[in-house]
Amino acid sequence: MTPSRYSTCPGLTNGIPSGRHDSSGMLRTFVRCHPESIDSVAVKPNVFPDDPMFPIRSGPVRFAVGAPDGLTSNSWRLWTSKAGDIYLKCRDSMAETKVSLHASGRWRIGLTDESVRARPGLVPAGGERAWEVWNEPPPVAPGVVAAIQLIFPTSELAVRPDQRAPTTWRDTVFIEAAPTGAGRVVAVAVFITTGDIAVVAEPGPSARLAWLPLPGGRWVQLVVHHEPELDLHPLVEQTRRAALLNSVLGPTDLPLTAYAYLWGRRESGTRFLVGTRLFPD
Repeated sequence: MTPSRYSTCPGLTNGIPSGRHDSSGMLRTFVRCHPESIDSVAVKPNVFPDDPMFPIRSGPVRFAVGAPDGLTSNSWRLWTSKAGDIYLKCRDSMAETKVSLHASGRWRIGLTDESVRARPGLVPAGGERAWEVWNEPPPVAPGVVAAIQLIFPTSELAVRPDQRAPTTWRDTVFIEAAPTGAGRVVAVAVFITTGDIAVVAEPGPSARLAWLPLPGGRWVQLVVHHEPELDLHPLVEQTRRAALLNSVLGPTDLPLTAYAYLWGRRESGTRFLVGTRLFPD
């Protein structure tokens, strides 16, 4: 999969501000990702590494980007159902929203039932809970579907150690951030594969964080890699401005820790999600 430019989904360019960074955590593992840019996806026979922890082979999988003694991203959780559905959810700042990759091939991102019941005002009258509903995209390589990427610019890491509650961040895997000013970002990609194969990013090695079985001989894999920023920075700035403009609160009423998210799609059809601080330093 060659790096492709970013594009926003129609109607989904506005970020979702949130001022809640009331979370934090304890160090469990710190993953280092090789810094090479990603030129393609290769399929290789399944060979588990010597480290008995990786890839993680049973869910849920909890992860964040950044050093546990410094700034990190929010914490994320991936898990599966017996029916073969895959779920991805932010565990703190965007907890009202969930990505659902259903085994039927009908996928969606939107507000959860629980969040709407607790806060009916999240959905306007006559509106829908879903931001987007789409079909499983075609494979990017034989037996490999690139489902979604979480993209973590180092400049947008914002959660301090004192904001990470141990109860929320228990068993979190910390992934090393990209070097500041290097023109790269960390991406955590969700792949769905057919058969017992491994997806690795080329030309350099990448870190396979998790490898969970699904019914029917399919697997979901979390692959960590670096990729070029390309035109991501202008999109982050656009998201920042749109979130401030469209927030129900004025900029002077938002907390300095407010955060926004951009949901978009690659030219290949793979969806992506990237977060940004509304008030950068």
